[in-house]
Amino acid sequence: MLARLTEFFALLRKNAVRISPAETIDALRAVECVGIGDAEALRSALAATLIKRASDATVFDELFELFFYRAGDFSVRSLAGGAPLVDELRARGFSDEEMEALLAVLADEAARMAPAARMGLGLRRGYVESLIRLAGTEVDLDRLTNPLQVGFFTQQVSEKLQLRQAERELEQLVARLERTLGPERAQALGAAIQENMGRLRAAVRRYVADEFARRNVQFVTDWRRAALTEKPFAQLSEEEIARLRTEVARLARKLRQMASLRPRTRRRGRLDAARTIRRSLRSGGVPFELRHRRRRVERPRLVVLCDISDSVRTVSRFMLQFAYLLQDQFSAVRSFVFVAEVGETTELFRRYELERAISLAYSGSVINVFANSNFGRSFVGFRDRFFDAVTSKTTVIVIGDARNNYHAPEAWALGAIRARAKRVLWLNPEPPVAWNFGDSAMRDYEPHCDRVEVVTNLASLKRVVDQLVL
Repeated sequence: MLARLTEFFALLRKNAVRISPAETIDALRAVECVGIGDAEALRSALAATLIKRASDATVFDELFELFFYRAGDFSVRSLAGGAPLVDELRARGFSDEEMEALLAVLADEAARMAPAARMGLGLRRGYVESLIRLAGTEVDLDRLTNPLQVGFFTQQVSEKLQLRQAERELEQLVARLERTLGPERAQALGAAIQENMGRLRAAVRRYVADEFARRNVQFVTDWRRAALTEKPFAQLSEEEIARLRTEVARLARKLRQMASLRPRTRRRGRLDAARTIRRSLRSGGVPFELRHRRRRVERPRLVVLCDISDSVRTVSRFMLQFAYLLQDQFSAVRSFVFVAEVGETTELFRRYELERAISLAYSGSVINVFANSNFGRSFVGFRDRFFDAVTSKTTVIVIGDARNNYHAPEAWALGAIRARAKRVLWLNPEPPVAWNFGDSAMRDYEPHCDRVEVVTNLASLKRVVDQLVL
């Protein structure tokens, strides 16, 4: 038994568990007291005398089960919740009986493997993170200053973990078992082990990427923000859409601050020379008091007309969010949505929180959202029902691709709106080359717009909204 315990102590040291000669003597004395008949008592005695750090406890538990394994104690059920290899073998058609026999052999082999090979084998989820962190401390990650270096430092950490040697060790294991398992089952085992090694390599890369992010927080934040703002709305994933909403809110707050600061620089107006001279005559020009022409700073009115058909839903959703967030920046904001008919959503914005209001707008509570797009009918409907929303101080923003399903464009209705408004701005997610093809009526509407902007991502949307404040 002494030789067996000495071999176990050597395995612990091999797996970076620090054990001094004095601690091994204490462990032997503890085993002498508790005996070897009770496995849990033996485990407790060894752990109490050998383990000093909480991070070593997981390594100790894994090695204890592998090293002191006895036939009959090992089962698929005992590993089902913590063994990646079990899931891989089951997916490849291994029965529970086959897996129990195989895992018994692998457990005995794994006890003598290097840490990385044992992790790649996948008998336990174990201490992959701590193993990678330990290897990471041997690499100078302070030199990791650019995201392009992540691959290089991943290779450095992988070399410290000796992943190549681990792969060779596992290949040799599969070759030894081929005679017992047969070529087909040995090949399936090798494929399962390769899957686990792939996950281990991916975990190493995630560790290095996380270290870069932690050490270069501002760089990562700016880089991700720039990449996100330049990516087209139509290509955004659900996760990116959630992050983009945060960026939209951040941009709205910034623009709101710009608008609140700008009037202060204009409040006094331009120099009024005539009033300045007349004022100075009272005192013979001493003191000389400057007089200014007072300017009335008018906060612009905004009307947003959003096409919420499926073809432009992503773009219009973000623009509606802007209208909601900027409503306190403008003296009056009225929002409308349309597909084949037009309806007002202003009251939704006043009554509900952002997400709830926009969800109601897209759920059909205002208009029928399942109809085919009809821009002409929508513009006529707006002129007939909501023309009072437009004044000479109103900026009208139309969001849509102008895909009219070959209906009459009724461009005169948009012209009537333009004649009454301060300006009409159209945001189109399609490039100009697409305006002459198919059912696009953009060329009919373009003459009645002060500006037509192509908006495909947050960066282009920011430029448009910034113009509303300037």
